[in-house]
Amino acid sequence: MAKQNDLHFKTNVQLKSIIGKDLINDDNIAILELVKNSFDADAKQVKIKYFNLKQNDDKKVETFSDFTSRLIIQDDGIGMDITDIRDKWLNIAYSEKKSNKTQHKRRMAGAKGVGRFSCDRLGEYLNLYSKTANDDKYFKLSIDWKKFEIEDENKEIQSIPLKYETLTPKEFQDLGFIRFEHGVLLEIIKLRSTWAYSILDKNGNIKNWDANKFVDLKKYLEKLINPNQAFESNDFGVFIDSPEFINENNSLDGNSKFIGKVENRIFEHLDFKTTSIETKITNNGNELYTELKDKGETIFWIREKNPFYPSITNSKATIYYLSPYAKSFFTKQTGIRSVDYGSIFLFINGFRVPPYGEFGNDWLGIDQRKAQGHSRYIGLRELVGQIEILDEENDFQIVSSREGIVKNDSFKTLTQSDNNNSFFYKAFRRLERYVVEGLNWDRAHEDEDLLKIHKKIVSGETKEEDLEYYEDTITKQKRVYSTIHNIISAKASEVIELYINENLITQKIDEEREVTEREFNQLIEDFSNKKIDSNTLNKILQKKALENADLEKQLKEFSKYTTNEATSKAILELQNYKETIEKQTKLIQELQNQLEELKRQKDSAEKSAITYKEKASKVEEDLTTEKEKNLYLLATRRTLSPDADGLIHTIKINNIEVRDGIENIIDDLTEDDYNVQDLIKKLGFLKICAERSLKMAEFATRADLKEDIEKREIDIVTYIEEYVTLYGETFSEKLKFTFSRNNSRLTKSLSVLNMSIILDNLISNAVKWGADKIHFEFEQNSDKKLSVFISDNGNGLSQRYLDNSDKIFELSVKDTPPTGLSGSGIGLYYTKNLLNEMNCDIEFVGNGTKLSGATFEIKFNTI
Repeated sequence: MAKQNDLHFKTNVQLKSIIGKDLINDDNIAILELVKNSFDADAKQVKIKYFNLKQNDDKKVETFSDFTSRLIIQDDGIGMDITDIRDKWLNIAYSEKKSNKTQHKRRMAGAKGVGRFSCDRLGEYLNLYSKTANDDKYFKLSIDWKKFEIEDENKEIQSIPLKYETLTPKEFQDLGFIRFEHGVLLEIIKLRSTWAYSILDKNGNIKNWDANKFVDLKKYLEKLINPNQAFESNDFGVFIDSPEFINENNSLDGNSKFIGKVENRIFEHLDFKTTSIETKITNNGNELYTELKDKGETIFWIREKNPFYPSITNSKATIYYLSPYAKSFFTKQTGIRSVDYGSIFLFINGFRVPPYGEFGNDWLGIDQRKAQGHSRYIGLRELVGQIEILDEENDFQIVSSREGIVKNDSFKTLTQSDNNNSFFYKAFRRLERYVVEGLNWDRAHEDEDLLKIHKKIVSGETKEEDLEYYEDTITKQKRVYSTIHNIISAKASEVIELYINENLITQKIDEEREVTEREFNQLIEDFSNKKIDSNTLNKILQKKALENADLEKQLKEFSKYTTNEATSKAILELQNYKETIEKQTKLIQELQNQLEELKRQKDSAEKSAITYKEKASKVEEDLTTEKEKNLYLLATRRTLSPDADGLIHTIKINNIEVRDGIENIIDDLTEDDYNVQDLIKKLGFLKICAERSLKMAEFATRADLKEDIEKREIDIVTYIEEYVTLYGETFSEKLKFTFSRNNSRLTKSLSVLNMSIILDNLISNAVKWGADKIHFEFEQNSDKKLSVFISDNGNGLSQRYLDNSDKIFELSVKDTPPTGLSGSGIGLYYTKNLLNEMNCDIEFVGNGTKLSGATFEIKFNTI
């Protein structure tokens, strides 16, 4: 067996650059890493101070002098002794944060151990001064980063010696520094980046300085430091100073000044200008508390079992919806547009994780989701907010590049949008429903010029109370109340306690109570004055029944949850109002009973009064009864003499021949290639005239043929049943008709003649398509609407027109039935036209819907 030998990793000298200026590729990130180190060292404050930027000898000296550019980062933390410097600070990738999640009663800010190499990113040289409270002297470590930037594969990083020395307080003070009892001072020399640019006039003289990089640094740190989370006791502050640029700083507005304390207070004021939701894990990770506010007022809060336990146990999310008006207030407050500020940031242990939340970074998939439903979803441009995590178990691991965190299971439980099943989306969806369904997007008034309003808000000319919205507050409150349970969207079994703004409930009750009491008092007055009838009372009772059912539904929704005291009192008001409605309903029923009793007594008296007339008018009543049997088509052929009957028969036969002849002509013409629509239309009109003559022959058999043959008031149901019964045999002796009246009745003024032609056309078509049974079914849709379904057991509409049944009502559209008796293609066309003239309509319902053949629906109305 071959002998095994050992090998070892070698740490090449260029490792310094890989984990230093190459890894940390942004000055602001580098400074933040050093601020984190100060925070972990229990510092109360960190000072960031620049020197020798306007004038320096950076390009003149090989190393550095007192006039070389400098950046001082000093904290008042516990400091380091020489052992700490040697075994911890100089130990690459070592970090106490990996083993100690908390230190000095603070949660550690990071866990990589490479933040010290931020000094390499910022400058070529470093002097580290440190002192602990137990030491009398200061320790100084000096590093020349260029010594590590050599091309030598055999040169190891630990082979480069680093100088350190001890300094007495006086020696430290003689270097130009102010003594401190404990802490660390980093003196970064010969800065690699230009922090300020001179602005020259036309003569080449410096007239001003561009200090925007300082402004950017402060705004960057503002967004990266979260006082609400890591610094709750307000015992940590970051300060920026640059004495050379005091004039430039003072010339800027309040939002852009960079000298002074770095503070992130933006979110403390936004909820007074907009709509927000806050959700956080409480009770040792077991409960989820969510509160939704609108313009500073709580709409609801809810305590639930934490559905994300144990993946998410110490987190908080705060999200703000920015309406067009709120965006303007944001700009006024911060000095920047909300879209430029960013959207939803992620903070871990008090410090933000880039690039989450930066402009255009859709790390939560919000804009991607909005693209699927523009009017239903909120986009990034309408949001600002933050997710805060206190991560003691390192479940959320920051990647080495400082470009986000590892997308592990914890990250998915925090952010995934599938079925809104994540810590963020559970809260975000509630906010979204409130904005979309409750506020109706809180739209600005349609007459407003948003650009002008924006300028007035930013300038301070327009205040919040001056704004006009598309809808008033009461309208919005009604909608919010009606959708509140959908907005909350909580499983009753998961809810521990629920609060719903009691004003939402009581204001709705008060408004409805006022209306219903006014209506009820008017009802009592009308009843006393005999101005109301039983039908009106029925309608009022129906309305009360609907109102009571709605209140019952509301109470049922509330009963699912354990509510807090204020909400419970409001629900009790709702219950009392429901009882009021029930009492009113009972009183109205009693009034209705009184009316019915009065009507019964009146009917009884009238019946007694006319009894003596009954025998005297017996003959007349019998005659009336006989007429009512066939109200519209009373007489039959049996009332005519044989000669008259024969004459009528001859007229009918003649007209049938005319009609069939016209149909044949139309049939022949439509077979040609040229357009014959106009000719068909004219001949079709002749055909209708012939049918009217034919119908006159039939009507001549009636006893009461009068002037109103063209138009008269008829009961449609009775007329159709009588007509079909009397004249249906004209088409076929084998044809059978059935009727389902369903207690339907509709009276309408129409042409009896045209109505008869319509029925003839439909029956004729059914016979041609093999029907021997036709069923008429009447359906009363309302007092003013009636549907008549005409079904047959024939072959039904052919496959040719099933997908486009409306085409059969067009002129000349026809098909050849199995019987071979093809029609002219105008019967259904004129049927629809005649119905349209009556302000009615017809449509094909389908095959086999009632009988096995075709079914048509004629829609009558008196509107």
